[in-house]
Amino acid sequence: MNPIKRTSVIESLRELSDRSTQRRLWLSSGASEVSSFAEAVEQLFTDTGLGDALDKGQTGLGALAEAALSKLDSALRKVDRSMGPDRLIDSPQMAAVRALASAALTLVDVPE
Repeated sequence: MNPIKRTSVIESLRELSDRSTQRRLWLSSGASEVSSFAEAVEQLFTDTGLGDALDKGQTGLGALAEAALSKLDSALRKVDRSMGPDRLIDSPQMAAVRALASAALTLVDVPE
């Protein structure tokens, strides 16, 4: 049994890997879709069960994907959450996050 919600992990990684999606969702003025950096991180690691599964080494995603997700987790912790969403999206830390999220997505979004 896979302890994580893989589809939600993939959705979260897509959001964290795509600048245009971030601009659309994180700068939304209340349109039908709204998100934020904090919500994307929360969905990826808490709502999906990924954080606990990563800690236990029981994601069911394989060693390469787990290593990529751990690197992403480290990069996310370095992001300055105090800046506004516009500056956050354009920050060098988010550029690194997008690259790592994209790499992780490649490893996670494969047919089972």
